[in-house]
Amino acid sequence: MIIKTFIVVIIFIMSCGFAFADGPWKGKILDVETKEPLEGVVVLAVWDRIYRTPFGTSSYFYEAKETASNKEGEFEIPSYTPINMLPIISYMQGPEFTIFKPGYGSLRMSLGDYLNSNTKKPQEMELLGKKYRFESGIIELPRLIYKEERLRNIPGGPTDVGDDKLPFFYKSINEERINLGIRGSVKK
Repeated sequence: MIIKTFIVVIIFIMSCGFAFADGPWKGKILDVETKEPLEGVVVLAVWDRIYRTPFGTSSYFYEAKETASNKEGEFEIPSYTPINMLPIISYMQGPEFTIFKPGYGSLRMSLGDYLNSNTKKPQEMELLGKKYRFESGIIELPRLIYKEERLRNIPGGPTDVGDDKLPFFYKSINEERINLGIRGSVKK
């Protein structure tokens, strides 16, 4: 009986899918025009579990890690390895990064190659008429001036995650909402 139990446990452990450890993700965030460091920029990394079904795939929140940039504009999210206990029917995806500071352009995309020291050539991107610039370890954000562009720029986040898990993210969104005269907060 002990041998059968041991074999079952070994088979279970071997069937668990571990995503490769990735990270740390670190960098520096600057104003795209002045090249000055930006303090208090929220950097949010989100992982999803993707389930395979006969009708396609379904995505569900798995984990999130956040930090905020310091006075020098620097930030770091430590290495993280999501664990997938059901590799036959699901897989892990991420991290997808959201970068946000009230009054600046936000980003929501996969930036891992720029943030984990994999050398990438500099890239410029235009989003909603504003220029963003990336290079290894550096992200440059544009300042937003008009209320309309700031309203369009407020990012969405994981809907089933409380503000105790993402305090920097929700605090920044609520700060921007107050700055723009929007009543009520996103999370309490």
